Amino acid sequence: MPFSRIGLASSLILGIAAAAGAQKHALTYDDFAAVRAVADPQISPDGRSVLYAVRTTDVAANRRTGKTYIVAATGGPPRPFPSEDVNAGEARWSPDGRRVVFVVAGQLWIADADGGNRAPLTHLNGGATGPVWSPAGTVIAFTSAVYPDCSTDACNVSRDSTKAASPVKAHIADQLMYRHWNAWDEGTRSHLFVVAPDGSGLRDLTSAARYDVPPGPFGGSEGYAFSPDGREIAYTAKDAGHADAWSTDVNVYVVATSGGTPSVISAANKGADQNPVYTPNGRFIAYASQRRAGFESDRWRLMLYDRAAKSARELLPAWDRNADAYFFAPDMSALYVMTTDAAREKLFRFALEQGTAGASLVKPRGPSVVVSEHNNAGFTLSADGRALAWVRDAAERPAEAYIASLQPNGAFDTRQLTHENDALAARLAVNPVEDFWFTGAGGDSVQGFVLKPPMWERGKKYPTILLIHGGPQGAWLDQWHSRWNYQMFAAQGFGLVIVNPRGSTGYGQRFVDEVSKGWGGKVYTDLMNGLDAALARNAWMDRARLGAAGGSFGGYMVNWIAGHSTRFKALVSHAGPFNLENMDAATEELWFPEWEYGGPFWDSKAMREQYRVYSPHLFARNFKTPTLVTGGELDFRVPYTEDLSMFTALQRQGVPSRLVIFPDEAHWILKPQNQRLWWSEVQGWLVKYLGAAIS
Repeated sequence: MPFSRIGLASSLILGIAAAAGAQKHALTYDDFAAVRAVADPQISPDGRSVLYAVRTTDVAANRRTGKTYIVAATGGPPRPFPSEDVNAGEARWSPDGRRVVFVVAGQLWIADADGGNRAPLTHLNGGATGPVWSPAGTVIAFTSAVYPDCSTDACNVSRDSTKAASPVKAHIADQLMYRHWNAWDEGTRSHLFVVAPDGSGLRDLTSAARYDVPPGPFGGSEGYAFSPDGREIAYTAKDAGHADAWSTDVNVYVVATSGGTPSVISAANKGADQNPVYTPNGRFIAYASQRRAGFESDRWRLMLYDRAAKSARELLPAWDRNADAYFFAPDMSALYVMTTDAAREKLFRFALEQGTAGASLVKPRGPSVVVSEHNNAGFTLSADGRALAWVRDAAERPAEAYIASLQPNGAFDTRQLTHENDALAARLAVNPVEDFWFTGAGGDSVQGFVLKPPMWERGKKYPTILLIHGGPQGAWLDQWHSRWNYQMFAAQGFGLVIVNPRGSTGYGQRFVDEVSKGWGGKVYTDLMNGLDAALARNAWMDRARLGAAGGSFGGYMVNWIAGHSTRFKALVSHAGPFNLENMDAATEELWFPEWEYGGPFWDSKAMREQYRVYSPHLFARNFKTPTLVTGGELDFRVPYTEDLSMFTALQRQGVPSRLVIFPDEAHWILKPQNQRLWWSEVQGWLVKYLGAAIS
């Protein structure tokens, strides 16, 4: 795909402007909020156009707005889809490329590929989201919130109207899970529907089901898929009943598109099974599966279910990475899998040998790397399998859509397709992350990043912050983070040490496993060894002015550090567990603490070996480091009382401390004005106790 003349001219102009323009400056919150967040690229079936989403922030209005744009695959200026006055999201091409279905104000709409002839498809009380076309384009699947015992939408309307009119707003529960993430269970469930492109034939395929499709709170359209002949849909759901709060037994179901009784195809596995994808020949369903029940961070194995034999086998048993997303070449010549590998999200290719019977029916060879530079996600493929579109970001660059030609030996002619943030990026003094490896606990090799502050000068000393990620099963990536943004932490003149310690994904499952039932053990050693290694290799880091910051598990680790080290001059703890016994009974997803700590707090072995060993509150008498504590009142994952308890322990002992609690935020601080205050408090606290190198 040749670089367009318009795209080349634009790049040259931007390059000249950047070279001759005003002096670059460190990232400010206004810059951070000005980022045009590019996501969800959708390449057209013929590979000639790409739809993509852009989210913008209006700080004054305290809101974010999403729009959809369309751009030629050869480059050039994008245009709003379907038009400038419509805030469309989740846009999806019809199989013939002639129409697009999308979401506006919580309902499905449809339009021609040029944006004309747009019309609404749904008017449902529970809204509509996650549209997926059937292969022939005859129906569209989506999800909508309903009351399971309501057989009509009028019933749903009446139920909500009655609740809204009542002056009593009590929450009443008979069993767990009565609240999740940031919302109470009000009785609705997300059901799977289909509708024809003309709005006819609306059907609830999971009528009366007491479960969500897909399970909340973050599942989307990746949770269901049509068979190639369009006669069947496979979907993800969790029907654990009374055990919902402590079971991870999510399953894959199939149901006829015309309606009928769903059946589960993964019941034998008591771990989680999710995100089905049919093979192009229709013989198999691929899905991600976790073998160990109760462990939400077990390796996501890629399973292949034989629809005729009604049996499943693991497709990549020797590959020690997660199958985070996956798709097949149209001719079944290859399987593509996206995964996190050594702090980057990458795309791998497995060539598929095809036989006639037994295990040789589909036999993968590989993997080979297709896309690996920086951080990559949201891959979509043209109908012929020759063009690939996705989003890429990096620690020093917000996300943009990219496109490439896809061939058996890799991706070629890779180029940036959108330029939503070029002008902003040209004004910013930001640095890329630098990889380093060091020896962690038990002699294991551990990876991390170092980030220099803006306007870094050789020979100058800079205060340095250790960043600790949440999870604990997660990872710091080479990405432009939308919340814990590296450049925002560095902006006041701080260097960063960004370590992926024990529990981090992308380094094999053993490495992930070794944080569980030992939160203050090897992971703490990894973090301290990583900081020491970075200090030894970077003379510009001022070891007399060190800080540490983390959220969720990172907040826990900051609380743990507060009781176990005096090497830091300032700490920032966001939404961090403080008293593990209290949090175990107050959090909603009980499978998490019960796996991580070996059981509920009344289990004597778990109490003896975990709760009474690794809880930060047991070491509160050692607190001496000035600490900023932040959180949200709507956080049901780590209830904000953990933040209050941490702050109380600091205050009662006279340790300099400050509490910032947002009544309208949950686990993450997301509203623009709240986010601005949060960054102001965090940066101000670190500058106060560490000083800064920016004048």
